[in-house]
Amino acid sequence: MTELEKSAYLLIRRGVASSRAELARRLGVSRPTASSAAEGLLGRGLIRECGKGKSTGGATPILLAAEPGAPGFVGIDLGYADRMSAVLLDGAGGIVVREECAFDPLSLRSIVENSERMVRSLSAGTRITGLAVALSAIIDEESGEVLRSVDPVLRGGGIREKLAEKLGIPVFAMNRSRAAAVSEAFGGAAECGEDFALISLGKSVGAAFWCGGRLFCGSGSAAGEIRSLRVAGGERLEEALSPARCANADRSEIAATCADALSQVIDIMDLKLLVLSGRFADFGGGFAPALEARLAGTGHGGARVRQARFGRFSAARGSAFRMGELVIPSP
Repeated sequence: MTELEKSAYLLIRRGVASSRAELARRLGVSRPTASSAAEGLLGRGLIRECGKGKSTGGATPILLAAEPGAPGFVGIDLGYADRMSAVLLDGAGGIVVREECAFDPLSLRSIVENSERMVRSLSAGTRITGLAVALSAIIDEESGEVLRSVDPVLRGGGIREKLAEKLGIPVFAMNRSRAAAVSEAFGGAAECGEDFALISLGKSVGAAFWCGGRLFCGSGSAAGEIRSLRVAGGERLEEALSPARCANADRSEIAATCADALSQVIDIMDLKLLVLSGRFADFGGGFAPALEARLAGTGHGGARVRQARFGRFSAARGSAFRMGELVIPSP
């Protein structure tokens, strides 16, 4: 596959370009060159033609989409205290099946054994190209190495290697907040490439910033560490939103705490959209509007708040979606 074909495939799979004309515009090439790249992808079975679009005055465009029948990826989110969430994605990034199971987050053996079981359960009868794990950790974007983590079992590293050895497939690791942001940027709660901050709640709380069509990672891959933000009374946000505290707290109290902390994020990043992922889904569909109203009360009336489309499975889907861009399968 040529570099041009790879770039074209990513644009089509992300839903950014759905015709040859859009490919030419996005890639900055001529229409014949874009058409040649599309034909190469069609020949490889990675994309398909799926009907006709609306004409803007010229010929009626033939729509393009990623081929869902291509080999898939499994994504597992290991950022919860009570369960691991997993998905199987098809070649187009759609969720084929999802599953959750209990595990011991302090035991590497429990993580490896349950991950293996879930991969085999989700992939029954399906060719799997790789596994992606979403972790509560600062991860080097190039190597996938865990640099720092609040999770003791991840600090020594080696989780990718152990899973790869056990399963015999490539394993990719990604920060869970950034994984969820990828998920919501492509097919999720964010629309038309808009900038947003994703706030992820698991064992801890984290953030990811989607700006200008890409993740903002910072100089040391540590952007988004908001767990130490101070809320009313001087308490750290991580403590105020811990699973134990949230289990017994009134939803309006949680919304007030979040508004206090996230107004600071809005002020720093100047973003007008917040997407809530992970355990926020447990608070019900009315939580996002309640938080938006609270933010308006702090003087941030222009900020919009949305629940993540993929809820507790956003990070699992996003890590697998991203791996599908790094390891393009051969059908």
